[in-house]
Amino acid sequence: MDLSAKISTSLLLFVFCFTAMLIQPPVVYGQIVSSQFKPFKFELRERFSPFNEKQYQDEISEITTVQQEMTKDDPWAIRYWNGAYPSYRWHQLLMQVSQNHKGNKNGGRVAIMHLSIYDAIVEVWKHKKAHFRKAPYQYDPRVKRQGQEQDYSAFICEWSAAAGAAHRVISYYFPEQKEFLDSQLTAFTSARLATGLQFPSDIAKGLEIGREIADQYIAYARSDRTDLRWKGSVPKADSLWSGNPGPWDPMKRQWKSFTLLRADQFRPGPPPTDWSSDMEELRQFNAAHQSSEIAWKWKSEPVWDRLIERKILEYHLDPLEAAFANAVFHTARYDAIIAAWDGKYHYWGIRPFQYDPSFRPILIDTPNFPGYPAGHTTVAGSIAKVLSFLFPGDEPLFYALAKECSESRFEGGVHFRTDNEVGLEVGYRVGQQVITVFTE
Repeated sequence: MDLSAKISTSLLLFVFCFTAMLIQPPVVYGQIVSSQFKPFKFELRERFSPFNEKQYQDEISEITTVQQEMTKDDPWAIRYWNGAYPSYRWHQLLMQVSQNHKGNKNGGRVAIMHLSIYDAIVEVWKHKKAHFRKAPYQYDPRVKRQGQEQDYSAFICEWSAAAGAAHRVISYYFPEQKEFLDSQLTAFTSARLATGLQFPSDIAKGLEIGREIADQYIAYARSDRTDLRWKGSVPKADSLWSGNPGPWDPMKRQWKSFTLLRADQFRPGPPPTDWSSDMEELRQFNAAHQSSEIAWKWKSEPVWDRLIERKILEYHLDPLEAAFANAVFHTARYDAIIAAWDGKYHYWGIRPFQYDPSFRPILIDTPNFPGYPAGHTTVAGSIAKVLSFLFPGDEPLFYALAKECSESRFEGGVHFRTDNEVGLEVGYRVGQQVITVFTE
């Protein structure tokens, strides 16, 4: 082949590769095209347009002043609030505030917060797609970039939308801690402005969108039945669970679901009338084991919460993808609780230590509610299903963890194996229902 032919061939190959890069198919996130994310429940009708260049120049001076007045501690605050993904610190704050709260903690709070954040960021993304605008540091060299560079429009701050939504929701559930939450929002706003990634108006609009979406979710939450107290009585029968459940627990089956058509949609068939073989299997396990590592692991560690955080970071999900992942994840947990508790308080399944009073569980304390189907494993099945949808390459890991969770409740002695196996199947079906509703 002569030189001119080689050059022609090389040129054609270059053009082919370059063209292929331009027309490559959209990135698929889980099993949904990321460009097709839509609000789960609420959206706004407002229209926002970027300022003109003169107005942005006025705002740049505010950013440069903030950056010039930074102290030695400010870089750490910037990293703290702007690392990971928008809901990361707010989820931690929700857990902290929940732990500090004395009394009943509303069971819908986590799902409501993450759904608020997701719908708020979907709203922001709508405006980003309509208006591409550079970040402040790209307009003026005096502004220093103090955070991760982004390859999408800087118009309206998605981190602020998450903050506005989360702050509003957490304050609703824990009003006695609002002063602390206000201080955290102030710290976030200052740290976000100092990044040089957003104009002050972008931060203000983001906060406004987050609050407006959160207000709609809060109005919804006021009638979601998560605050109902039980006024029933425990059935009297030697073959059934006996005890004195707390006033909130039996009402979980009456919570308003996000995706289930009704609480009993996936209610399993009745439990065995004869638990003797299940009980004998537990006795044999206890005779051969003094303890169980996985029993204590799944009782005391937030395994699933740590896993969703790790996968979001591992796959470098953008803010909208991360919000979607958390919304699906926490909805799956919430609806799985409804499904499990529907079965528990429909059948009033007996616990091992009640079936055989001489039996001593490895976990010592058995939860104070009926056993069939197992709540831990129903939630595990639901979460494993949605995580496999979100991160399909890791599907074997998620199902292996769900089965380990199931086994842990048997080894801990707080459930019969049947409770766990049935719970897993119910959970898988709940998880698929969540996926269907989010993608339909």
